[in-house]
Amino acid sequence: MGITYVPLEADVAERIDNLFGHKNCLIEVNPGKVLMPPRYEEIGDRIRSLEVRPDDVWVVSYPRTGSTWAQEMVWCLGNDLDFERAKMVQQFRTPLIELTAVLSHDEDDFTKALGDSVAMVAGMPSPRFIKSHLTWDLLPEQMTTVKPKVVYVARNPKDMCVSYYHYCQLVHRLTGDFEEFAELFLQDKAPIGPIWRHILSFWEKRDDPNVLFLKYEEMKKDLPSQVRRTAEFLGKKIDDDDVEKLVDYLSFDKMRKNPAVNLEVVMAQKYGEERMAQADAKFIRKGQVGDYKNYMSEEMIAKFDAWTEENLAGTGLSFE
Repeated sequence: MGITYVPLEADVAERIDNLFGHKNCLIEVNPGKVLMPPRYEEIGDRIRSLEVRPDDVWVVSYPRTGSTWAQEMVWCLGNDLDFERAKMVQQFRTPLIELTAVLSHDEDDFTKALGDSVAMVAGMPSPRFIKSHLTWDLLPEQMTTVKPKVVYVARNPKDMCVSYYHYCQLVHRLTGDFEEFAELFLQDKAPIGPIWRHILSFWEKRDDPNVLFLKYEEMKKDLPSQVRRTAEFLGKKIDDDDVEKLVDYLSFDKMRKNPAVNLEVVMAQKYGEERMAQADAKFIRKGQVGDYKNYMSEEMIAKFDAWTEENLAGTGLSFE
């Protein structure tokens, strides 16, 4: 089935446009009712027809699940802990394949240097490490037949929503308040769209030999065990010293200070030092489990819990 594009319903489009401060922010992409910037129409079919290689490693997630952290772990393991090469900006090592559409309103030097994100992925030497926030249905068709390794990262949706709100403030100039954003999130109308369809489409594949399903909370609780688990999945031998080195490299403080992953130089160029000095204006923000309690009312927490329980009933998936 091919990809189709339809405008959002007028009332939904107005709510989103008011939040983000400009017109025609998003369109609906099917299958899946995925919400993407209009420029996605230029690359959607190209992504679907991308040639997939057996030695590709894909890191996939809904936005703000800790995927930047996970993709750094995956890249380092896949490249034998080459911390020197890891100094290259992450987007050039593990490019987000749909980035051309995501940054379609930006004309800064960094965005221009990245060029066409789909062409960038297509031209990378093997083994490729590729990131995406797309649903399974929008990833390359050959994912099903070639079966490259896929690492999926999931997170408690309450924390994910809070982190996504701050990310959209920083990167996409969101101006609305958190309550408005959270309501859109609950209604599957935040950018990317339906959360549970995204997560469960990969959860259902968790027993496939080419799929590794990670949870952010489990990485926070016991990173060494998740490093070992990921290394085994990638077919990499790693000793205790290597685990210790990688866990230290991946510590929150070091990730937040690492210019190759924190994007602070890029963000400062794009938005100015004053905006970056705001308390929550960090690409890598807090890295906490349970931060939602600082932002959500009891009523909002109850809404999220009921929504989560309804959508996860009978799936075997749960979040802390």
